[in-house]
Amino acid sequence: MHIAPSHHRLRLASHVRACESDGQVILLDLRHNRYLGVGASTAKALAEHVEGWPARSDRTDSSPRSAPIGDLTQRLVSQGLLTDTPFCTTFYRLPDTTVEEATASLDLEDASTDRTIGARQLAHFLKSAAVAAWWMRCRSLHSIATAVATRRERLKGPSSDSLEAMRRGTAAYEKLRPFVFTAQERCLHDSLALVGFLATEGALPRWVIGVKTCPFGAHSWVQSGETVLNDQHEYVRRFRPILVV
Repeated sequence: MHIAPSHHRLRLASHVRACESDGQVILLDLRHNRYLGVGASTAKALAEHVEGWPARSDRTDSSPRSAPIGDLTQRLVSQGLLTDTPFCTTFYRLPDTTVEEATASLDLEDASTDRTIGARQLAHFLKSAAVAAWWMRCRSLHSIATAVATRRERLKGPSSDSLEAMRRGTAAYEKLRPFVFTAQERCLHDSLALVGFLATEGALPRWVIGVKTCPFGAHSWVQSGETVLNDQHEYVRRFRPILVV
């Protein structure tokens, strides 16, 4: 496979997301549900050849600009992580979305007594938990993210960002969750189930996947504005968002 000529800049494939963390760049391949880390010096060299490549704002390090990256670039192209073709002719590209820096966690201390759980909410919870589990077993992250984004656009309304609605919905979800599963070590399932359940309540927060390095780790949470709904904001701030839907 030949590398694109210099006047045809490479770009991240439509199913790939990237973020910078401590000088390194982490790639998330949504089609194959896998991560790839790129070291600091190589990441900086790739920034000059790949459109949309994340890079540190400081450029004071002494890594060589002419670092030999031909073999790596060719390997990334062959793996489908980089491309020189327009997005319209490749895999459907999800909209690029950012999320605000997390500065607060949802306070549910008084919400547990707000409302009783009805049969409708119970049915919606069970369906959301089952759908999230099925998605994780049978679908790629790209397919899941597309479904979440499509649902958000279909249901979006004037009150879909109401933090009070999210507080009430999350309180109901937290009451029901212990009867079916725990969130411990299941952050992705928990986040997808919560996003699905809140959609039935007319609330549409963001689903986020973040990564960190040294050591590498990935985490998923649900966030509305600056408020984290299903975790502590101090914890999720350790991770750099790589996918926001």
